[in-house]
Amino acid sequence: MIANRHMAGEWMFKKTIKIRNGNTLVNYEIYECNACGEEIEEAWPRYEDGNYHLCIGCAFKMGKIDDKTFLRFSGIGISNAHAAVNLNGEIEVWIGKITPPWKRNNKQQRNSPEYNAWRKSVFKRDEYTCQDCGQVGGELNAHHIKSFKRYPKLRLKQDNGITLCVSCHRKRHCKVGGAGV
Repeated sequence: MIANRHMAGEWMFKKTIKIRNGNTLVNYEIYECNACGEEIEEAWPRYEDGNYHLCIGCAFKMGKIDDKTFLRFSGIGISNAHAAVNLNGEIEVWIGKITPPWKRNNKQQRNSPEYNAWRKSVFKRDEYTCQDCGQVGGELNAHHIKSFKRYPKLRLKQDNGITLCVSCHRKRHCKVGGAGV
């Protein structure tokens, strides 16, 4: 193993190790992502511009590669898969419509698989029981404790949901200012 090497303050590569290729030992370089510091083996996909190296995630976040390239090099070979950087600066991958989940209108979001999974998780946690009157089963609603409209980052957080029967759900909305709150 050769220790870390620098050239005039730039990372040429982090280290070189010897690996066996048949009966021969060959040099194998390990780079360091200039953005996040992640180690990138020479055989792994990476973005390279001279001595500047980026892991695939950082290259995508910085706009150096497009979403299809990111998905291909990440091993996601689904034709209707999409990727984008969300409001928190994280890469989000989804299947289906090209519009990112965080840019969909309220109706589109309420009809999404993620939203339906959230509802089911709230119902399951609450054992399909209205948390106000105790009704078990029947027509139930997953109510957002903090408003769906005003708190978009909390829309799919299970602890921001509560199971209510239709009647109790109406009462909750009447108390706080009506539907759409």
